[in-house]
Amino acid sequence: MDGHPACHLNKPDPHFTLFTMTKVLEFESAVEFIANINDHKDCLMSQDPTQDDPGALWFNIDVPKGHNLKAGDRVRVTVEKL
Repeated sequence: MDGHPACHLNKPDPHFTLFTMTKVLEFESAVEFIANINDHKDCLMSQDPTQDDPGALWFNIDVPKGHNLKAGDRVRVTVEKL
């Protein structure tokens, strides 16, 4: 995203002010498993088996259907703070 919340991407609002986001974390990992949550979304998962390693990062994140990802695909996870 470019500083606009998703609800404003196609609806310009003259009263809306831009904001900046500070990157907290970014890492790359392979998608280990994709769970079917419901008719609208899936959950991408990567749960590193080395949970005792303080450097190991993993994720579980819901995404809308139609993402075309499969187990083994590499993704970049970015966390930003408003």
